[in-house]
Amino acid sequence: MASVTAKRLLGDAKTRELLLNGFATSMQFRLELWRVGGLFDNLDSVVTWEVLARYDAYSRTYQLVRRGSRATEVPAGYPTIEAAEAALEAPMPWVLPPQRPGASYYYNVVVDIKTLDVTDLDELLRWLRGDLQPAVRGRRAPVSALRRGIGTLLSRLLGGENRHYEARSVTFRG
Repeated sequence: MASVTAKRLLGDAKTRELLLNGFATSMQFRLELWRVGGLFDNLDSVVTWEVLARYDAYSRTYQLVRRGSRATEVPAGYPTIEAAEAALEAPMPWVLPPQRPGASYYYNVVVDIKTLDVTDLDELLRWLRGDLQPAVRGRRAPVSALRRGIGTLLSRLLGGENRHYEARSVTFRG
């Protein structure tokens, strides 16, 4: 069993400021189980999930929504960003059992953090509700694609960013 703990993902001043100004932060997690091989290691299994953090100005709370390999969790309101961060820091246990007894394995966890603009946030909230049909079938107007591109550019100009983190466990026997 692997346990993933994420610390200080919302802690930097830029992320806090963007959250307070209506920009959401998406954190995409990927936990991989690798089997050590001769020349190349082999990826045996993967589990992914996503956490969306946003500030609700009306209720003055921070909300976290999780979706992925487990059922979607209903957003919870946290009174401070520190409380939301503490919820993110709670260990998340995952069962990725090794398939070959006696083989050497290791876990690799990848976290990609993206600050979302308003258009991205609307799209992600629709996705979290399960509404993928317009994007999948290509019924999106070219103007909305242009608007989305401009929104992303503005998000980056205002300080939105993408961050990538990776960590590897020690090698263990399966």
